[in-house]
Amino acid sequence: MRHFGLTFLLFLIGSVINAQTINPDIYKKNIEILYDAAAKGFKDIKLEESGTSPSGIKKFKAAKKVSGASEVFIDVDAENSMTYYAHFEASDIEGAKDKVEEMVAMAEEVTSDKGLVRKRGTNVSYEGYKKITLEYDSDNIDLMGKYPSLSFGIIKGSQPPMIELIVNEPLWK
Repeated sequence: MRHFGLTFLLFLIGSVINAQTINPDIYKKNIEILYDAAAKGFKDIKLEESGTSPSGIKKFKAAKKVSGASEVFIDVDAENSMTYYAHFEASDIEGAKDKVEEMVAMAEEVTSDKGLVRKRGTNVSYEGYKKITLEYDSDNIDLMGKYPSLSFGIIKGSQPPMIELIVNEPLWK
């Protein structure tokens, strides 16, 4: 019985350690900094090249890490568009779903005054194909393309469950 109790305690401690903690105040400040950096084309936070991203394009280190993220990087596609990625580990899928909602709500607080609103979309790379985007509220694609956007989703099949935050620079600079 004692062995079972010790094993269970170590399992709980391991689960808590695996799931990063997000400091809400720092996270909100990080989102504000990332939004501003994206608006400027990430030139203030893009560092040296560090290989290739999971999608096979150039990957760069980022000078700004979001509170609670286990990994951050910026990738640059063939058209020179830059995208910031932050990955967050969760202990289980239900915890990941709750964490996504919490992260989006905090990001909404920061970006709503910039005209960004929550929209739901789909992405085959995410659990349940669910993606939440914060983007400029307009039906005019030309106007929307002048603002950064943020997307959140749980990477399909990841173990432990991995939440992905993506910050896109404006399409039209």
